Amino acid sequence: MLDSPTPEEVISLANQGNSKAQYKLGLMYELGLGISKDLNQAFIWYQKSADQDYAKAQYNLGIFYALAKGINKDIEQSKHWIRKANENGYSGGSVF
Repeated sequence: MLDSPTPEEVISLANQGNSKAQYKLGLMYELGLGISKDLNQAFIWYQKSADQDYAKAQYNLGIFYALAKGINKDIEQSKHWIRKANENGYSGGSVF
């Protein structure tokens, strides 16, 4: 993936199933980077990436569940995804 892709490039790669692009698109939606902030879309794209074992997306998904960011709070789901992130090498996922 390009170092500084445009939102259109990220969207294109994400729609092709690229897990890193899906994570980046989730981040863009979460923070409103280059596109309108939308927590529901952020969650959807993090989920797609997390389902492909992308650790950063798994961690962010866990945080969404823990903080009820656009979804209902679910501590068990939060723990599940943060543990998976840890198992996949993301050191930020070692809190549970």
